[in-house]
Amino acid sequence: FCIDDQIKSYYDQKLSEIEDREKWIEENKEKPTQNKAKILKAVEDGLISDDRPETIWQFQYNKAKEGQEKVLQIKRELEGKIEDIKRIIAERLGGFLPDWILNKATISFTMNEKADFCIDKDNITVDLGRLAFEENFFDKTIQGIMHELFHVWMSEKSDWSDAEQDSVSDVALRNRIIFKTVDEGLAVLVSGQSLKTHHEKQGRKYDEFIQESFVAFNNFTSVKSREELERTKDEEFQNMGHFYVVVNEIVQNLLNDQGIEKFKKLI
Repeated sequence: FCIDDQIKSYYDQKLSEIEDREKWIEENKEKPTQNKAKILKAVEDGLISDDRPETIWQFQYNKAKEGQEKVLQIKRELEGKIEDIKRIIAERLGGFLPDWILNKATISFTMNEKADFCIDKDNITVDLGRLAFEENFFDKTIQGIMHELFHVWMSEKSDWSDAEQDSVSDVALRNRIIFKTVDEGLAVLVSGQSLKTHHEKQGRKYDEFIQESFVAFNNFTSVKSREELERTKDEEFQNMGHFYVVVNEIVQNLLNDQGIEKFKKLI
């Protein structure tokens, strides 16, 4: 866990940058265009009511003003429950994976706006700031860490790096996209995350989105151009999108049909 002073410094800096509304709006007048997708997602998720600059400023100001004590409280609660977090994760992953042992990853709870839950080799970063917006931050923490730990387990013998994608052959890139599709769909399943809830919160009809997802993946199987492979890589995994859904639907049906022991052998 990061120290308390790091959290306080983060929010002090945020407040100093944002407290003058007119100045902030002027300095950030290009951001609504640059971050259009993120802003629309924030509207869809109900974080902000509309995309006006004044609304975005008010959201950022409230987040900076109210966030510090909330994040410090979340940090204290998670620190006090760290053994429970380890135990719950080990038990749940052990129920799905045939050879799971909890001996490898380092998990850092800190302030990182770019992280949410992210992984770099065996290092997992959890952004405490994001947890302040969760109704149940404890369950969100369990699910997010489980998702990333599954990636550690899945890629244990893989030396692939996202930075290498532009230099590999079309065949290798296609195979990597297929691997990532399987990896993400399974990670959602074993972590207990709900793609249905995730997409319905953003106003989508999930049954229709499932159909869209399979159409998108079927279209991908016939793609021959490098340009289309790159577009697929960039678009279809965004926001737990189409390719998460495809494998998640398949593996849920396999699990229901075959049972957990056959499922573990399959994994």
